[in-house]
Amino acid sequence: MLKNYKVLKGTASAIALDDDNDPHIEVRIEADGVSYRIALNVRSKESPHDLLYANIVDFKHAALTEALEALPMGLTDIRKDHPELAIDYVRSGLIEREDMDVAPFQLSGPKNDLREFIEPIVEEGIADPDIHFYAFGEAWGPEHNKPDQYFDFEPGNGIHDIHMNQGDNGGFKATNGPNQDGALLVHFTDTDEWSAIFLCFQSQNWNTDAATGHPIAEDRGGQGRGERTRRPQPVVASSLRIIAALINPVNGAGGTEAETVTLINRSDISVPLDGWKLEDENGRTQTLSGTLAPGQIRTIALDAAAGGPQLANRGGDIILRNTDGAVADRVGYSKSETANEGWTTIF
Repeated sequence: MLKNYKVLKGTASAIALDDDNDPHIEVRIEADGVSYRIALNVRSKESPHDLLYANIVDFKHAALTEALEALPMGLTDIRKDHPELAIDYVRSGLIEREDMDVAPFQLSGPKNDLREFIEPIVEEGIADPDIHFYAFGEAWGPEHNKPDQYFDFEPGNGIHDIHMNQGDNGGFKATNGPNQDGALLVHFTDTDEWSAIFLCFQSQNWNTDAATGHPIAEDRGGQGRGERTRRPQPVVASSLRIIAALINPVNGAGGTEAETVTLINRSDISVPLDGWKLEDENGRTQTLSGTLAPGQIRTIALDAAAGGPQLANRGGDIILRNTDGAVADRVGYSKSETANEGWTTIF
């Protein structure tokens, strides 16, 4: 587990590139009169060397971004002071593995390597101090009487491990843990738009234990739909997927809440729903009926009064089982995704 999981808020003032076997893009950040360095991995020491990345240019997550905007400049201790800000690639719903692309550190040609995705954002921030950077990861320092090795400010301090920090089965297994993943978020304050950069090593496993962050299966997982509370059952091949849920609806008459789950049939043939079930993390189920036509989307109202699934606002799992009782799809959501009453969560 990371020792000092923090988020750094500040503005960019300089950029540098190291040239060793484990290269990083180094960014100098200024925050309330103090200088920091953030180190972004752009190549893995271990094979495969190319990283997985996602560069979301119109990032929207109101609960997270509003909380970040309210933070003071400088370092914030996430575990101690703001645990709700913790990022978990597998469980928080911010990113899925299938949304990430493989990119080399640098390659000839336009827009095909990590440098060409990351450096322009940093350079724009250097030119505009109204652009705020938020780096999540492991903090180091302050290192008194030891100037920073790239930018020469003193004391040296900053943030590294700005990438997924779980699912490692090799030399970095000791740093595995849930709710401690790294990322770089950028706020363009003049337009109130956000960008987000997520980084992951191809060797990391997305099937992780919710308590330790260690891998729990040989399969690295094709997507970031992780299990929140227990070891996941295998997911069988299925054309039906859970794509959304209304977890925290506006209270109706008598204080009732009309929670819903939305399914899609991705295939080109109709799928009978008779005998399929929706299930929550506590084993409460609701049997489905009818048919989903090719490409059809259906929103199903959950019947909690009849003992059906209940979607807890603190976070949980939603499971779809086929007629054999096998898990056809499973999604996890966190407390932060339920903060906006009446909003639908997209998986």
